[in-house]
Amino acid sequence: MRRSSEITKLLRDFEKQLPKLKATGVLLAGGKSSRMKKEKAFLEIDGRSLAERSLEVLRNVFSEVIISSNTPERFAHFGVPIIQDEVLGRGPLEGLYQGLTAAAYDEVFFVACDMPFLKADIIRSLAKWISDYDVVVPKLKSGLHPLHAYYHRCCLPIIKKNLEAGCLKIIDLYPACSVKYVEEQELEGVSDSINVFCNVNTPEDWAAIHK
Repeated sequence: MRRSSEITKLLRDFEKQLPKLKATGVLLAGGKSSRMKKEKAFLEIDGRSLAERSLEVLRNVFSEVIISSNTPERFAHFGVPIIQDEVLGRGPLEGLYQGLTAAAYDEVFFVACDMPFLKADIIRSLAKWISDYDVVVPKLKSGLHPLHAYYHRCCLPIIKKNLEAGCLKIIDLYPACSVKYVEEQELEGVSDSINVFCNVNTPEDWAAIHK
């Protein structure tokens, strides 16, 4: 039986051979990580930071990859474009606005930097709906995952309006958009959604991942 590391390498090699989507992937790394007490993007699993792990997946899937961070010097070594918030304190919604503005493509996938187990096949599976909707977001038993979702550039005016009004929750965009809520049974490649869509917010979350 092959060791899990060998199987993982085979999967990575296979993903690299697939054609890249004509879309943009944005890694959102602008959070304060206040509950974690350290920068979540640089927590490590098997000697690789969460940022590095996520960027590898995004690079294999998308024709363009961008990092959203207000500490660009921390991410410069990854060799991808870095965008910053124009107005601080407006949370992930500001990251969505700047990402959609900067992206070379109309269809943009956004993911938080604290999701350690991204899967390329799930990201590709979600992409099949974005040509028909403004937003494509997983809706699982654990709830909505707006920071593992696609947003079309046409959302920009709505996002701008909400930012100016101080309405900063991403899901508050949804009533004004056409949204595809993707149920778990519609996703390809999901055998363990608890792990795939988990995120790390606290030291307790981080400890649980290593169990």
